[in-house]
Amino acid sequence: MGGFNLSNFYKAQAIVLSVALLGALASGCSGTTKGTAAKDDITAKNETPKAPAVSSEPVTLKFALPLNWVQEAEFKQYIEEPVKKKYPNISFEILNLAAKGSSLDELLAAGQIPDLVMTASPLMERYSGRGLEENLEPMMKKFGFDVTKLNKTAVEGVKIVSQTDYLTGLPWTMHFYANYYNKSIFDKFGVEYPRNGMTWDETYELAKKLTRNENGVQYRGLEPDGPVRVSSVLSLGYVDPNTKKATVNTDSWKRVFDQLKKIYDIPGNGEFKYNNNAIKQFATEETLAMYPSLNLLSNLKDATKLNWDIVQYPSFKELPNIGMQVDEYIVHITKQSKYKDQAFQVLATLLSDDVQKDIARAGRIPTLTGKEVEAELGKNLEYTKGKNLKAAFLSQPSKPFPVTKYDAQAKQIILDSMSQVIQNAKDINTALREADEKINSYIATQ
Repeated sequence: MGGFNLSNFYKAQAIVLSVALLGALASGCSGTTKGTAAKDDITAKNETPKAPAVSSEPVTLKFALPLNWVQEAEFKQYIEEPVKKKYPNISFEILNLAAKGSSLDELLAAGQIPDLVMTASPLMERYSGRGLEENLEPMMKKFGFDVTKLNKTAVEGVKIVSQTDYLTGLPWTMHFYANYYNKSIFDKFGVEYPRNGMTWDETYELAKKLTRNENGVQYRGLEPDGPVRVSSVLSLGYVDPNTKKATVNTDSWKRVFDQLKKIYDIPGNGEFKYNNNAIKQFATEETLAMYPSLNLLSNLKDATKLNWDIVQYPSFKELPNIGMQVDEYIVHITKQSKYKDQAFQVLATLLSDDVQKDIARAGRIPTLTGKEVEAELGKNLEYTKGKNLKAAFLSQPSKPFPVTKYDAQAKQIILDSMSQVIQNAKDINTALREADEKINSYIATQ
């Protein structure tokens, strides 16, 4: 701008003032100068680092994520629009990892290297080991990003599942687990509703009172959703990532099978209907009284006649207030990205107070902690009004276990073993021993 320059004016005044004060500072203020310097040093340490200068030239970031995890409308609302509002120079090209022929490996083979990648903690093997991992901690320091505002277990979980001693990504949202229950079934049989803080044993006792055959309709008291969910509370993995050997023939796994066998042995409760089959029994047929699981809110949107609510997820007696392992969506910046600073601006925006609260209002669990964000959970969902959604925050997630590329097959072997135990085709010791052997045999063929 031409003409009078305010900045130069102040610089000139500063020079004059410095000369005028120089003698006074030299002769009479040597003692206070030391104290002032110390005070300034403390102040500097407490100040939030200024964000570095980042180019505002237009850039298009390639963001790889499955569009069955985050719908396009959600991507626009929770990612694209907040970023565009703060950084209008940043736009996105979505690489849909759920599309046929567009897995991460297929994209890399075609030379399509993303700037940002979204993974889920139990599926970290789909990202790790491909030379994409970037240590985000120097960038966090550079941008003054306060990671302590995020759920501590969720942050630690990133390192555990990626098997690194640094953060290759940051957790965006976590899955939502609770004990869902049908009030009408409890009312029908005159049984008190479940409460927060119940153990698996207490939940089992409640289930016995609710498992009945009434006028030809079989009501089930409890579907624990199979061994995979329950074992995660104890942070039980399937394969040791170092030895590449199965780890399911253990006392801890036996305890999980014992707990589940007891539940399925309740007369009339013996169906092994987890996942979609259990959702149908709970939300459509209304023959399932309790269903401790995760991410069910969206399945209840159209269940307008269902009189449901939630309480805290059941815990093991020695681990009160500990729920399923942390299961989170993680956003990574790749080592190969040419726009790491802009990518971090995106990541910081996704973890900002405004975006995290907006996510909570839509029924997703944010990784940002604090009563303010917790109070926002489900506010935009009419069908959750009056529900005990605070139960979602009463349990802390257990730590995840290191993930391996063998886990998917190992989980299926465990599910098959549980099914055989429920049908009394095998005892628990035999089922787990054989499961261990089958997993090891599978690993040997890979």
